[in-house]
Amino acid sequence: MVNYSSTSRTPANMNSRDNGASMRPPYPTHKSHSAHGHAVSRPFADSGPSSVPADSPLGSPNPPFASSSRPNSPKTSSHSDDTHTRYPIGSTTTLVTRESDRTAVNGTGGSATISSNHPSSPASPTPTGGHCAACEKPVSGQFVRALGTMYHLDCFRCQDCNVVVASKFFPIEGPDGRQHPLCERDYFGRLNLICAKCGSALRGSYITACNKKFHVEHFTCSVCPTLFGQQDSYYEHQGDVYCYFHYSTRFATKCVGCNTAILKQFVEINRNMKDECWHPECYMIHKFWNVKIASRPMSIQAQLNDPAVPEEPHYKEDESLYDATTLKEKQLRMEALVFKIWTNLSSFEESSAACISEMLRHVSNGMYLDGIRMAEKFILHVEVLFAAIDDLEVGFVRVGAKGMSHVREARMLCRKTVDLFTLLSKTQEAAPAPSPSDTNGPLTPTTKQRMGMTQELLALVTGLAHYLKILIRIALTGALKLDREFGDRDSLTRFLESLHALAVEGGEPGANRMKVKVRTGAGQMVTSDGEMGPIGGGSDAVVSYGYRSLAPESSGESPFSPKAIEAAAAGQSSNDGKGGSTPPSDLCAACKTTVEEDCVRLGTYQRWHSHCIKCGTCGKIAAVPVPPKPSKSSSTDNEGPGGAPSGGSGSGKMSTARRPPAKVNEFRFSIAGDTQVIPAGTRRGGKLIPLPNTTVLVNAIYCTSHSPHETWSGFEAVSRLEQYAFLLNVALRRLFLLLKKKGVMPLIPGM
Repeated sequence: MVNYSSTSRTPANMNSRDNGASMRPPYPTHKSHSAHGHAVSRPFADSGPSSVPADSPLGSPNPPFASSSRPNSPKTSSHSDDTHTRYPIGSTTTLVTRESDRTAVNGTGGSATISSNHPSSPASPTPTGGHCAACEKPVSGQFVRALGTMYHLDCFRCQDCNVVVASKFFPIEGPDGRQHPLCERDYFGRLNLICAKCGSALRGSYITACNKKFHVEHFTCSVCPTLFGQQDSYYEHQGDVYCYFHYSTRFATKCVGCNTAILKQFVEINRNMKDECWHPECYMIHKFWNVKIASRPMSIQAQLNDPAVPEEPHYKEDESLYDATTLKEKQLRMEALVFKIWTNLSSFEESSAACISEMLRHVSNGMYLDGIRMAEKFILHVEVLFAAIDDLEVGFVRVGAKGMSHVREARMLCRKTVDLFTLLSKTQEAAPAPSPSDTNGPLTPTTKQRMGMTQELLALVTGLAHYLKILIRIALTGALKLDREFGDRDSLTRFLESLHALAVEGGEPGANRMKVKVRTGAGQMVTSDGEMGPIGGGSDAVVSYGYRSLAPESSGESPFSPKAIEAAAAGQSSNDGKGGSTPPSDLCAACKTTVEEDCVRLGTYQRWHSHCIKCGTCGKIAAVPVPPKPSKSSSTDNEGPGGAPSGGSGSGKMSTARRPPAKVNEFRFSIAGDTQVIPAGTRRGGKLIPLPNTTVLVNAIYCTSHSPHETWSGFEAVSRLEQYAFLLNVALRRLFLLLKKKGVMPLIPGM
């Protein structure tokens, strides 16, 4: 069961001043509305101190606390823009001595008079029947005259907290109908106007949040002194307010996929009787490719491995490693990475599936050329994925770690692709689909044949999608491992950027892939896209996605492009060795056997087994020996991409172990015939780089120790996956020529 939720389901919600915080004064105010729609409170200019004469009766309309607007019970008055409610004003007390009866008013409360009843003081005679209103005992000595009666100085106490309030009090009507004094804090407490932070009365503007009220300067995080401004956001947990940092580390639910705080929408699932929360993108990555972006924290993993390890608060590690700024940067970086992984991988897989679907649709409609073009786009997707895996393998070699296990899956993907091409070459042999009336009787042999081919097509397409998904998971897992365990973040970045570059070009096989870095006179590098720089000058070219040898800048124009098709229809056959009237060869230039593993190339279409690059003088070979290991795989895993047992050199089984590249830099070759006829632009120092659609006639191969003067370098090592991608292109060109030979693919312009 998967629930898509927002953080309202979590123990805490994120609030902002726009959502839950408002500023209100406890005294009469004017309200004005700002651009954001908040009430901005300003105290009245006339709400200053007021005094009450010592002998004023309680029922007189003069005292402000006895006005008709006084509430019967303490509560917050509701304000509006055109009505104003005046709260009862607190009372101040005045000390009156025998020498004088002066009244001093302090603060904003009503006044009480403290008098001295001394026998020698004619100015203060003992009041007739003077009894304390609290204890009902005769009044002697100093006493308080307030609320229309008299109290002993020690008896004039707050009704709630029993503190002497002779200096200032606030009247409140009790259940008995009499007026009773309250201290300032208890009076404001009854009105629910106490700051939740400091416990003091809210006399000025205040903020309401989390069902609490705060002084503006006291609206801070419950853990740290972070003050929330008018536009700042805060987080609530169990009635307390927290800043972004402390809420993230202490209370926010952690995503199972990336191990960062969930502060927005999330996905909740129940697995093995345990609830799990995920970011939506993290959940989709895990659902599609069974990969988690981040591993468990070391402290949690140590406690799981060793129960004796003392358990510490889970937030200690994060708060010791990060501060508010670095933690937010980490979370934003993880959020961007997760989004980039999901968008690039999902787009790549969707685009690959679309290529297969369109290819089958075109073939079923008899549009074989369009089907061939869609198959070429699919092969390009496979090539880009293979190139990304090879780049990750280079990263593992660089850090001295064990690489990824991917050879079997790559072989199976290539084998099923070749099987699909073989089946497509036979679809035109099947009769058209039977009409509904024909299906009422027994099935004919041709109908059975067509139904069998349909089932076989579905099985092959399902297998392609399966192994493609596995290879994506292997590549993503390897890239994340390099990032997490070895700090190689560039490998993950290059992997995602290569998939993104393919998507930007729309997966077109004819799009330029080379970025040329030209060295200027000042030693700087100027990068341009699209065209190769001058071969003889100081320039370097890097491929943005896929393999450099298979890029159109190196291999030439696709034979399935409209331009090539028009040339073929006009009778201009292309004998360039790459797919015109003759398909490119998958045979070794030396031993003439199939090359299905890592090898050596010269240009794009001339290839040798690594052990066939041999010095003609001393017999040294370019292949690097690998210690043999017992193979546990089945016999089907030892077949090459074409489905037949392979070994090139005659060895029975193919190893899946990582092999070092051939030592091509230690070998040179001589050219048969006059070296002056080599096409211009193929020389770069002593290195020969064949132009597209050219073939170099290699006369002899030498090691650098025995090479004559007129020899060239130019051999390039080819990885196993690069050779697989090359063989897929060879198989597609053979399918094209086969369909052309059968006459089911007329070459007409605009087709």
